Amino acid sequence: MKGFYLTAVLALAIAFFTIPAAFANQGGSCGIKLADASTHATCATECNKCAEACEKALAHLQAKGASEATINTLKDCITLCKASADLKSRGSELSSKLASACAEACKRCAKVCEDQKDAALKDCIDQCNTCADACTNTVKASGGKDCCK
Repeated sequence: MKGFYLTAVLALAIAFFTIPAAFANQGGSCGIKLADASTHATCATECNKCAEACEKALAHLQAKGASEATINTLKDCITLCKASADLKSRGSELSSKLASACAEACKRCAKVCEDQKDAALKDCIDQCNTCADACTNTVKASGGKDCCK
């Protein structure tokens, strides 16, 4: 009988310490911690919003005959935002690397749009700054590494 109690206590102790550890690393398919899952979801959402705002700004700037360099900066931002959102939503191991590049593209895009001094670009500027912050936060949350490494 004494052996039964000892076995039961040991089993409970093991369960007590291993079950919380098993749930602590759940999240995306790459094992993003639960505390960070919302950071990654926010990044994906902000990337999609930014791409949409930049597409509107791109159409506006093309109609105004903006320089090729300006147009390409917006295209870079749109492309990286869409790719970053896709990788984040799939829990890709490469999402943090791309989020870093996306943050840089968003900062450049916001600067280019600010330099235009055009009120029609305000939404693009705001969304780029918000997205850059979200991408930077998600890179920090992952320790600057791929989420699975």
